[in-house]
Amino acid sequence: MDSLSQLVLGASVAAFIAPAGQRRRALLVGAALGTLPDLDVLIRYGDPIRDFTMHRGFSHSLLVLPFVASALWMLWLAASPAARPYRWRWLAAFQLALLTHPLLDALTVYGTQILWPLATPPVMVGSMFIIDPAYTIWLLVGVLAAWRLREHPRAGFWLGFGLAASSAYLGWSLYVQRHIAEAIAADQAKRDMHEARVLVVPAPLTTLAWRIVVMYPDGDYFEGWHSLLAPPRDVLLNNHSGNRDLLEPLADQWAVQRLEWFTSGWYAAEEIDGRIVIEDLRMGREGAYVFRFVVGERRDGEIVPVAPEQLPWPSRADAGEWRALWRLVTEGTP
Repeated sequence: MDSLSQLVLGASVAAFIAPAGQRRRALLVGAALGTLPDLDVLIRYGDPIRDFTMHRGFSHSLLVLPFVASALWMLWLAASPAARPYRWRWLAAFQLALLTHPLLDALTVYGTQILWPLATPPVMVGSMFIIDPAYTIWLLVGVLAAWRLREHPRAGFWLGFGLAASSAYLGWSLYVQRHIAEAIAADQAKRDMHEARVLVVPAPLTTLAWRIVVMYPDGDYFEGWHSLLAPPRDVLLNNHSGNRDLLEPLADQWAVQRLEWFTSGWYAAEEIDGRIVIEDLRMGREGAYVFRFVVGERRDGEIVPVAPEQLPWPSRADAGEWRALWRLVTEGTP
């Protein structure tokens, strides 16, 4: 999730657990802890594919963060004598403020390596968009109220309310995602296409509209949209070629294998001006994918590997993009 969401989540959790008399300090400590794991974006690993696939790695691991939280907790007790009588509450605050970060990230589709260094695929539930005001607003209200009310009992109420309301929204997103995925899978089964995989992710900034990708073993896929506000109708799925044959000469390259692993197979290939590009189908939409990487090029009729290069992100949202998002929410069409 975005930095603001993680900041207010960490602040809310820490302040809800910490003693009321130390609530403001807990808000600041929790905000820092909620932000800490994402500082791994400052690390450069040598090429864009390593940077892309190693983000949300060790700094988001449930096998690492408990030790980090414990070490920071001991430093906090050493520097803050007033916290020592409440040491176990502060330990819980440190642990949960850090551990909720990767758990929230895992609900997005980017991919969070919560069991690093184990070679398990990244977790990508995909029920939440990276930025969703309907999730963040409740936590923000709770944090602002707690900062103003300090040790007053109502501060605890507002923190609890923010955590409960935001958690309920997460539950809503999981329910809607599962409902849509099951409906699409049932439709594919009726067509005797049991081998298809289904990906359902929310549209930007909302869980009222959802993007649907159906992929077949050969790499070809269909894309469509569904809105909860639009009149009931069958989802229109448009067919696209995955062009997996372009990657056959590059199959032994680390960059290609790494992207296949990190995306859990949700990728396609394209040839652009003689360059072979892998597109991450999970984020963006057809014609405007966020993550695209050059992994090869055609020379004398043959495809050969090249040093990885990330292509520019789609242009920033303008008035036309906002109108398109409005159509997705109200009509279910891009």
